Amino acid sequence: SALLVDTTTMEARAYLGSADFWDVSIQGQVDGIQMRRSPGSSLKPFIYGLGLEQGLIHPNTLLKDTKASFGAYSPKNFDRGYSGPLSATEALRRSRNVPAVSLMAMLKHPTFYTFLQRGGIELSHPSSHYGLSLALGGAEVSLEELVRLYSALPNRGHLRSLVYTKADADSTDSRRILTPEAAFLTL
Repeated sequence: SALLVDTTTMEARAYLGSADFWDVSIQGQVDGIQMRRSPGSSLKPFIYGLGLEQGLIHPNTLLKDTKASFGAYSPKNFDRGYSGPLSATEALRRSRNVPAVSLMAMLKHPTFYTFLQRGGIELSHPSSHYGLSLALGGAEVSLEELVRLYSALPNRGHLRSLVYTKADADSTDSRRILTPEAAFLTL
């Protein structure tokens, strides 16, 4: 699946839901752009954006990438190793799990769960269901939702509707979900 959007106009330039719409053997008529699945680490930039916005970090803030437990939850990095102290920029660039979960645990107003809801992510369970696993792909998200959320970064923190048709282009739906500064630094 692929969804290519011009973030200046929000127009979808390419939409490919499957490899071959007519291929029954691969279930080609199942649209991968609309299907909900684990986003893995793709939501991490927004944890850091909120951390920046809430004054919890700046790009050079040292974060701990060490063994950690949050009650019964003990996140691990993909490589099962730890890097020790590293900057927020480096932690995000290297997609380290422990610093992202630690930062998510500190977020207050909004929480990460509330931010995702405001960002148009349809969460089917209450926040308590996901807990801190939300940082590492614990909720299902569609590619369309991700593309729309990511488009807020180059649009100075404004979430806007995707444009698929000329009629959609008339929509002025826009709301700020991150400050321009947090969006810029995250991007």
